[in-house]
Amino acid sequence: MTFLDDNIGKVLRALDETGMSAHTRVLYSTDHGDNLGTRGLWGKSTMYEESAGVPLLMAGPDVPARHVCDTPVTLADGFPTFIQALGAQPDARDRDLPGVSLLDVARGRVPERTILSEYHAAGAVTASYMIRNGRYKYIHYVGLPPMLFDLASDPHERRDLGRDPAFSLTIAECERLLRTVVDPEAADRLARADQRAHIEIHGGRDAILKRGHVRYSPPPGAKAAYY
Repeated sequence: MTFLDDNIGKVLRALDETGMSAHTRVLYSTDHGDNLGTRGLWGKSTMYEESAGVPLLMAGPDVPARHVCDTPVTLADGFPTFIQALGAQPDARDRDLPGVSLLDVARGRVPERTILSEYHAAGAVTASYMIRNGRYKYIHYVGLPPMLFDLASDPHERRDLGRDPAFSLTIAECERLLRTVVDPEAADRLARADQRAHIEIHGGRDAILKRGHVRYSPPPGAKAAYY
C-alpha cells in the first residue's frame, strides 16, 4: 500500500513540476477488490462488494471537487471518459461500445443501463454474472441457483434473497435485464472453449499442474517463478 501510494505521489508531483496539474485529469482505479478475510474468504473471484467493487477516484478540470457519486459505474466507462477528456471523437467502429463518460456522471447524469461484471477464471465451477438493478444486486450462475441482495437494507450482503419466493418477480426482472446485455450460457461455452484451447497450447492439464503456479506476474525480461 505504501509503495503504491509513493508511486502515485511521483506521478502527481511530476504534474505539479511540469505545470500540467491545472489542465490534467487524473483517474485512479483497479481491476478488482479483495475479500481480505471478509466472510472467511481471501483473494478475489467472488461477486461480493468487497471483491467486485473497485475504487474509482477522479480529479481535475470539470470534475466536482469533494463530491461523492453513488451512481453505479464500470471500468468500461474509462474509454469514453478518455475520449471526451481529449476533446476527440471515437472511431466509427467504437461508437457502439458500452460505457459512458465518467465526467458526465460526475456532473449528475445518471444513465439508464445495466452494470455488468462477469467471471470465468480460476476456481470457477461455473460462469458467474453480476448486475445492479436499482437497490438490488443480482448474481447469476450458469446451472446453479441465483443470488439476490438488497443493498439498501443489507449493504453487507448477509441475507441472500435468491431463493425467497417473495422476490421471484424481482429475480425474473433482473435475469431479463442480464440477458439484454449478455447471453450467459453462450458466454460460458465460449470461455470454456477458450480455456480448453489454452490448456492444450501449454501441454495439457497434467503438464500445467506439474509445472506449478506463477507466484506473480514477472516484469519485462524476468523469468517467471513457479511453485
